[in-house]
Amino acid sequence: MTRFSHWAWMAALLIAGSASGAPVLLSDVPAYDWYHGCSPTAAGSVMGYYDMHGRTNMFTASGWDNVKLTVNVQDQISSPAHNAKYDPTPDDASLPVPPNTSIACFLQTSMDPRGYGSTSTSQIPYGLAYYSASRGYGATAWSETYILGLFGFTWSDLRSEINAGRPMLFSVDSDGDGDSDHSIPVFGYDDRGSSGKYYACYTTWSEAETVAWYKFRGVGNVFGINKGHFLHLDGGGAAAAGGGASLDYLFGEDSDACDVVMAPAAVPEPSSIGLLGAGLFGLSLVFLKRLRG
Repeated sequence: MTRFSHWAWMAALLIAGSASGAPVLLSDVPAYDWYHGCSPTAAGSVMGYYDMHGRTNMFTASGWDNVKLTVNVQDQISSPAHNAKYDPTPDDASLPVPPNTSIACFLQTSMDPRGYGSTSTSQIPYGLAYYSASRGYGATAWSETYILGLFGFTWSDLRSEINAGRPMLFSVDSDGDGDSDHSIPVFGYDDRGSSGKYYACYTTWSEAETVAWYKFRGVGNVFGINKGHFLHLDGGGAAAAGGGASLDYLFGEDSDACDVVMAPAAVPEPSSIGLLGAGLFGLSLVFLKRLRG
């Protein structure tokens, strides 16, 4: 066997061995019609799934026939008081700050300086964790940035979450223009071998939509991934949010989700990896300067 044919055989073996067979999909994930923001709507699909799988206090609606309909859960996606104060731009200063009762409240959707329906991606893990805690379920949530599929959020991460029965939220580039502009619930995957890897989602634009499949790749592609948002629940207790900050700091945190041009959100404090990168960069400058001297 020649060297070329040896490597060609190895590549074919890797491609053939990478496919997972049949698509893997989580059941009982409701598709909600867009309601006062894509992030609270997408998060609603995740909470609806958990309501159907043992966390029955996520929504006051009960059973699939009720949980699957947007109208039955809309006040818990975004409350009337939240909508009244924060839908106007700027916010309605004459109204009091409403209590945190809905997903949109915890996500800070539409709050100044964000426009109507818009949510900062950096707020998503906090919103997921603290809404869950408000319904009586301890939660940990965090975000990871997709970086060429090799660092941060990876295909292995998606498979692990779905295989463990945990749907996710993605911040995506819905039109492929290079900017993250939308949030979606993600609840399945399909490795199609040489045809590519795909994830399953709802677009949040219709209650009656069927499962949509998009390639697992980064921004600059239609529904390319900016961030994967994780939510892990336990039986009860406090909420915690964070994670993913180190790679976000190095590679640019954070684009803002949800179809509206927004003021940029705050960049997280430099992590140890960020500081290490800055230190290495500084040392390289010193080394180059000595070479030139």
